[in-house]
Amino acid sequence: MSTTMRCKGCGALLQTEHKDRVGYVISLDHEYCQSCFRLMHYGESLVHFHPEDLPSLPKDSIIVMVSSVLHFDLLFSYPVYRYQPDAKYIYLINQVDLLPKGTNLEHLLKNVTNKAKSMGIPYEDIILMSAKNPYDIDHLKAYLSSLNEPNVYFIGVQNSGKTTLYKAITGDNHALSMKKAGLTQDVLSMPYQSMMIYDLPGLYQEGYLHQFYPYNTYKRWLPDEEISPRIYQLIEGQSIIIESLLGLSFYGQSITPIFYLGREVKLHRTQDQKVMELLKKMDEVTLNFEIKTFKIPNGLQQITIADMGFIHMRGPGNVKLYVPKGLHVTLSEALFND
Repeated sequence: MSTTMRCKGCGALLQTEHKDRVGYVISLDHEYCQSCFRLMHYGESLVHFHPEDLPSLPKDSIIVMVSSVLHFDLLFSYPVYRYQPDAKYIYLINQVDLLPKGTNLEHLLKNVTNKAKSMGIPYEDIILMSAKNPYDIDHLKAYLSSLNEPNVYFIGVQNSGKTTLYKAITGDNHALSMKKAGLTQDVLSMPYQSMMIYDLPGLYQEGYLHQFYPYNTYKRWLPDEEISPRIYQLIEGQSIIIESLLGLSFYGQSITPIFYLGREVKLHRTQDQKVMELLKKMDEVTLNFEIKTFKIPNGLQQITIADMGFIHMRGPGNVKLYVPKGLHVTLSEALFND
C-alpha cells in the first residue's frame, strides 16, 4: 500500500469509503483524489468544500497575505494579525499582469500603502507582483530568505494565486493551481532552503461567482491574461448587460463606464426596461435578481463585481445595477488610473 495519504493536488486526506466526500479514491495507491483527477483530465468539478478555519500559526512565522488585483476592495479586510500578532506580515498583491499595460504601479502601490496606514494595518512590506513572472518570483524568494524565519504561510481569498506562488517557490508540480474556488482542501507544505513553505486553503468569500454558477461557467469569466479596457458611452435609458450576470444603467447625468473584464466576457447593449427580462431569459441557473443603486461621487470610482473584474467611471452620477441577490458588488475609489 502506498504511504501517500493526502491528495497531492489539493491536500485532502485520502479515503475510500464515501464517494460524495472530499478525498475519495478507489484505492489508496492513487496520488490524486477523484475530484482532482477529474478536474485535471476532464475539466469537471466534483466535490470540494470551502474551508473557513485557519490552523494555529506560530510566532516565528512570515504570514504572506495574498490578494489578487481582482480583489482590491477586500484588501486588509481579514485581520489575521489579531490572530497571531507576533508574526511578520507581508501583503502581496498578485496578478498585476492582468492590469492594462501602462498602469502606473508606483501610483497603485502608493494608494495601497496609504490605505494600509489609514487602517492601522501592521506590515513588513507590501509587494506588487505576478506569480507567473520568473523575475518577480526570484525577487520574492530572495526577500523571504532575507527575513530569516523558519515558516512561511500563504493566506488569502480563494483564487488569489496562493498555490501558483507556492509551486513557483517550492517546485512542487503536483499541487493543482486552476481557476477553481476551494481547490486546496488542506495545508500543502514543502521545504525551500531553510524555510518550510505552507499553502493554506483559501478563505471563503461570500457572494463570489462560484456561489452562483457551476465551475464550467464561471471559469470562463475569470481573466487569466491582460485585461483590455472596453469603453461605452451610454445615455439615460440605455444599459449594458454583462453575460447573464449583471445589468448596468444610469439615471440623471450620463457616465461613460470603462469595463475591466476578461476577453471571453460578453457585453450587450440594450434598453433599461428590457434588462430584467433579458437576464432571466439568459440565466442558466435560475437566480433571483435585485436592483442596487449607487451614487457615484466626484473623481474616478470603481465598482467591483465579485471576483470577475471591475468598472471604472467618473462622477458625479447615479448607477443602477441588476444583480443576482447576494452577489458581492462594492463601490470604492479607484486604486489605479485609467
